[in-house]
Amino acid sequence: MTTGPRSGLQMFQEHLAAGGGPRQPIETLLGIRPVDVSPGRAVMELTASPNHHNGAGILHGGTYATVLDNACAAACYTTVTAGTRIVTTDLTVKFLRSATGESGVLTCEAEVVNRGRRNVLVQASMMDGAGRLLAHATCTIMIVD
Repeated sequence: MTTGPRSGLQMFQEHLAAGGGPRQPIETLLGIRPVDVSPGRAVMELTASPNHHNGAGILHGGTYATVLDNACAAACYTTVTAGTRIVTTDLTVKFLRSATGESGVLTCEAEVVNRGRRNVLVQASMMDGAGRLLAHATCTIMIVD
């Protein structure tokens, strides 16, 4: 029997065991799905649709950034107590390849690189359905409380 406060990792694992699905309003809005978590790691998926595209018919840069940031925050959250507030203080995204409707399910995997007392450095990669790297991000997340 586990005593003490529930961890963010336990909260995510319970959520996924209960069927998963979006946890936050932004995930519902964009259709981001958490699919896997482990200590310091999170995987999210997005099936891109025309609603995610820019005027040129490719995935909007803001969609890339939002999914990458969301995955980074989830990876960070697995390292704190459930209910702890965290906030992104820096997000750098390198856009490497365009995604379109033919890109399949986009998968974003984030991993904690360094966990300090107050700041957490996380990196994330987004791949298309064929496993091609679309974007890479580094993110600094501050643990508020």
